[in-house]
Amino acid sequence: ADAVTCETLRESDTACLLFTGGTTGKPKAAQMSHGQIVWNMINSMLGDVLGTDTFLNIFPLFHAGGLFAFSLPILIQGGAVIQTKKFDPAQALDLIEAERVTIFGGVPTVFQMLTTAPNWEKADLRSLRYCMSGGAPMPIPLIQRFQKEKGVVFRQGFGMTEFGPGVFSLASADAERKAGSIGRPNFFVDARIVDSTTNQTLPPKAVGELVLRGPSATTGYFNDAAASRAAFDAENYLHTGDMAYVDEEGYFFIVDRLKDMFISGGENVFPAEVEAVLYQHPAVVMCAVVGMKDEKWGEVGRAFVVRKENHKVDEPTLLNFLREHLANYKVPKSIVFRETLPHSGAGKILKTELRREQSA
Repeated sequence: ADAVTCETLRESDTACLLFTGGTTGKPKAAQMSHGQIVWNMINSMLGDVLGTDTFLNIFPLFHAGGLFAFSLPILIQGGAVIQTKKFDPAQALDLIEAERVTIFGGVPTVFQMLTTAPNWEKADLRSLRYCMSGGAPMPIPLIQRFQKEKGVVFRQGFGMTEFGPGVFSLASADAERKAGSIGRPNFFVDARIVDSTTNQTLPPKAVGELVLRGPSATTGYFNDAAASRAAFDAENYLHTGDMAYVDEEGYFFIVDRLKDMFISGGENVFPAEVEAVLYQHPAVVMCAVVGMKDEKWGEVGRAFVVRKENHKVDEPTLLNFLREHLANYKVPKSIVFRETLPHSGAGKILKTELRREQSA
């Protein structure tokens, strides 16, 4: 075979194929170019990822965040990466303490599971410089619990396989002042909020679709020209499918996935808002809200809840709790209690599975 050469390598050449999360449907193979990976590493290193860090990677190696947001930037600077075969909450806590891990990342579900691990109370997490949360809105009570019980500060971010994966980051100093924000765009990222119908840029605080442009964007989807064309508009902005808004200071906030939003009695309902309230209840360890068909209202919410051990909260109690904090049309019509919720290899809750189960 011919020797491998880099002499003709171009920035736009595909380095690898990584499948998207598939949380809203069938996964697609995103083409990760060499340029996309390099630009992402530059952003990571500018964003406080150091050669002295030790990163515990609980993400599978088909996950862009684990690979390119932390592992590769740390390794290329001479740092250390500890890779687990799968995510085990108790093992993760032990490894953080034993290996003096300085950075740990995960989706909110991962951090919820850490707090229910049998060794949570005695776990020593003082070596952590920060934890990075992404993939879904991080419940504020969970941030406060980590800070209060373990002294751990959070940086929140936002990324996606098709762009980055590092796109936004929120500094630890802003974690409480801008609670719920994904932060500001990283370097070399052009971010806008647009009307999903007209594609016109919206003013601050107006909810619309988040669109992105920059050198860390994918070159398209492998063997899927139609999806590649649909992802980008005429100005070469990638349409993320995430509903968001930006405040007057330039901080972005994710409201929900466009595909997760449902309309009940003519009103838009964002499940993430309902989930954020559910997480404030002391009996709730994990939850997900989806829209279900309804003859009267068109769609209504159904909440799936995992209760904390030894908590026997019932449906009427939780519904009354929600009514105290939300408009009536946002309150789910029903609550289903479960032992677990289906989740992807990266830890994201699979709402498509919940919808499929309920419609079967």
